[in-house]
Amino acid sequence: MNVAMIGLGKLGLPVAEVMAQHHTVKGYDINPNITSDVINIKWSWAEACRGAQIIFVAVPTPHAPEYGGETPSSHLDARDFDYEPLRSTLEHIAQWAPPTALIVNISTVLPGTLRPMITQLGLQDRFCYNPYLIAMGTVAQDFIHPDIMMLGFDQWPTAQHQSQARTLTDFYDSMQHNDKHITCGTWEEAECIKIFHNTYISAKVTIANMIADVTQRIGHANPTVIAESLRHADRIVSSQYMEPGMGDGGPCHPRDNIALSWLAKRLNLGYDLFHNIMDAREQQAALIADALSGHDLPIHIMGESFKPNTDLTAGSSARLVGYYCEQLHHRTVEYDTVSDQPAVYLLSHNRDYTNHQFADHSVIVDMYRRYPRDRDHVTVIWHGVSD
Repeated sequence: MNVAMIGLGKLGLPVAEVMAQHHTVKGYDINPNITSDVINIKWSWAEACRGAQIIFVAVPTPHAPEYGGETPSSHLDARDFDYEPLRSTLEHIAQWAPPTALIVNISTVLPGTLRPMITQLGLQDRFCYNPYLIAMGTVAQDFIHPDIMMLGFDQWPTAQHQSQARTLTDFYDSMQHNDKHITCGTWEEAECIKIFHNTYISAKVTIANMIADVTQRIGHANPTVIAESLRHADRIVSSQYMEPGMGDGGPCHPRDNIALSWLAKRLNLGYDLFHNIMDAREQQAALIADALSGHDLPIHIMGESFKPNTDLTAGSSARLVGYYCEQLHHRTVEYDTVSDQPAVYLLSHNRDYTNHQFADHSVIVDMYRRYPRDRDHVTVIWHGVSD
């Protein structure tokens, strides 16, 4: 099948390169420095769209930088995403795409966004909203092995949109061989599935860290023991994102909750759980900063990125802790460095740090309780455990 990927960033490029292992793929991006040995990158809209049966759209729907999540944002006025890049892209596609091409947007939007935009552009008969549930750092793997998929259309079911859904599912089945759950419905239903998936994860992480906050104060309790038991409760659904430690992060989840907070006010819901989730995330980071700054030692945070095995710091909860150390306690923070002098270290990633050589008399604050507590030359504090 001939397809085009418009937008070759952190999402579009790795997905397009997977698609190119099975199909003919052309790509387009406004960044002239994008390169790929796998897909055929074009430098005009006409060339990118020519002959395409499916045109995927993976352009950013960004927030302002101060809403990223690596610094406090719950005190700021909630704001929607910036949809101008998406609208501009769709306008160009409407001009250059073959009339039979199916246009598939995989970029995140808030519920209620697409209908006025797509109707105004006259694309409702050949437009699908199909956002991916992927994590930065594992984009290709998550694309190949999705657990759920959502396909949103102007109306459902109609014969035309059912045919388009079969085209898409057949396309994905050529690359994805797992037993994923597929929901076909309206644009609004797909918008809601995507955005509430992300905010549900944020809520789970926040609740897991509440366990650590409480056990830290009552003593004689390990939050991992408590969370491990709760993982087996059917009503909690699954064990994923139920590990007390650092706050939720990344370029998607914090900003999605901020945008949902804006939507809650716009819809006059009368409550704003999304703001509360973000406020709790920030308070949890401030408590960690208090603990680090209580030691009269230089502060080093091990794990600046928002999760292990990636260098992405967008929405990093470790950076948020560092912000509070510097702004509230006026303490300089070093990231991912080890000093030959005593220091306090925050182990912010759920990984093995035992090979690190920390200087004698250092303090190790281990958020995930994996570093051995019986080390003689340093003080090891398991966050969430007080006994």
